Amino acid sequence: MDLTIAEIIAQIPVDDPVRDWWDDASAMPADTTVSEFFLKTLKAASDAQRVKNANLSAGSRIDGYPAPTFGAITIDASTNLQTYLMTCSVRARVATNLDVAVSPLV
Repeated sequence: MDLTIAEIIAQIPVDDPVRDWWDDASAMPADTTVSEFFLKTLKAASDAQRVKNANLSAGSRIDGYPAPTFGAITIDASTNLQTYLMTCSVRARVATNLDVAVSPLV
C-alpha cells in the first residue's frame, strides 16, 4: 500500500504553480511506487548536493538535502530477502505561512 501521485497532488492548493507542474507531469514509470520515486529522487538530490558543495565555500553550501539514514538490516525468514528502512528528507527555510521555500541554505 502506498499513496498515489493523485492523492499527493490533491493536497497542494489549486492555485499553486507546483500543482500545475504535477498536473502536467507524465505518469511515473510502470511498477514504480511513489515511495520509490521520492526515495530515489531525494537520494540523488543529496548526492548532487555533496558534489556541488565540494566546490563551494563555507556559508554558501547547500544544506537542504541531508544524506539518507538507514535502519538495521532485517532478513525475512521465509524469503531470505534482506531489507532496511531508508529515510530521506528535505530542509528549507520557509516563510511562516508555508507558502514558499526561501532557501535550501540553512
